[in-house]
Amino acid sequence: MNMKRSVIGSILAAVLILGACGKAQEKEDEVSATELPENETEVKGNQNNDSETAETEKNKESDERGDSESAENINPYLEEETGGDVEIVYTNTDPNLKHAYSEKVSLAIEEYQIAHVTNMNESAKHNFDDEDEGYVITYKLGFENNLDEDVFYNASTMMLSDDGTENLYMRSSLVDRDDWLKGNEDNTVRQYAPGKYTGMQAYTMTKDQYERLVAPTFTVDIPLLEDDFDKRIGKEAIFKIPFNEDGAEKASKSSDLYADKMVTDTIADKDLFFAKEDMNETQKIDKVTITLDGIQFANIKPTTAHAERFRNFGDGPLVALTAKFQVKNDSGEAITKSLIQKRLILDQNRGTMLSEGMLEPTLYGDLQPGEKEEILAVFLFRKDEFDLLKELKIQFGPLSDSNAKRLFKEKSVTFDLPMK
Repeated sequence: MNMKRSVIGSILAAVLILGACGKAQEKEDEVSATELPENETEVKGNQNNDSETAETEKNKESDERGDSESAENINPYLEEETGGDVEIVYTNTDPNLKHAYSEKVSLAIEEYQIAHVTNMNESAKHNFDDEDEGYVITYKLGFENNLDEDVFYNASTMMLSDDGTENLYMRSSLVDRDDWLKGNEDNTVRQYAPGKYTGMQAYTMTKDQYERLVAPTFTVDIPLLEDDFDKRIGKEAIFKIPFNEDGAEKASKSSDLYADKMVTDTIADKDLFFAKEDMNETQKIDKVTITLDGIQFANIKPTTAHAERFRNFGDGPLVALTAKFQVKNDSGEAITKSLIQKRLILDQNRGTMLSEGMLEPTLYGDLQPGEKEEILAVFLFRKDEFDLLKELKIQFGPLSDSNAKRLFKEKSVTFDLPMK
């Protein structure tokens, strides 16, 4: 009994520290992954019989990078702008990277290509941290609006390194202005009438950055109706971009994970050890239907950029629980999404844990009558403490309005969670 209470107290102390650290990023997220297609360009490395190390490096280059001999340069303006020698080292012509903002508004990465730039003009070196060589990844994007009205879309993007420590730089000057992704010229480049639009963006990397990247994260912002931030369409598009076979494996694993911020914001690497994703258990609070779709348990390792946020969990291994809910509001009340409470009940009411809001997708505004929303709940444990737990229940609710007034007589619902 005393040991149990000690465990619960330790868990709660760690939760408080993590919740207090870091700044919430204002995004709602969904992750997509790609596979390396059969028509990906490849290069055969030269054999070096005199050096096993050299041979290994050549084989790695052959397996993981592309080649300029057969790949067409999708961004010829790069050579003109830098004055350098451009070698195509990797091309993915069919990445299968698509994101639906809604049923009628979508974005796709139709192709991407990595080029090695050397012997460039002195004035171009600032793109590569003033180094003599560097790499450029060019994305060919396709944006489609099938609504009956215009949407406003900045197509603002961000590219984050695998370990979360570096934001790479987007270089609009390395793509011809005529090839940018843009909307209607007669209105504003960020206003998109119904139709299909294509364009390109380019990001630069130093040699050192390129050699360390495996599957960086590429994020694209949310389109709007009527140029009004309160009328956002869907969630941000977040893609894992494989640079090689290892990256393809990493991206594939990421696509199977619930899209909490550990995944979308590169806060931690997750390795699933138990999941039940077909629970589909439904309960009601008044006329609000709450469905627990499923749960995932994973061993996690914080990335370098975010390790400090987990310091009070100690140096040992950590376990994360992510639960996915669908909430349908058929009541007459607006429910403030960010004020929905989620907590765990540990071992038959021996203690409770609030969810880790810093690791959950940021939720905006209210869930209006008639609307539906996916809600994720995230909980963290030290592994040694998690292994002592025998029973978990998750409580969803109470629900509140924008004034933090609890609705529906402060009722909540509780679900039993399988642990193996």
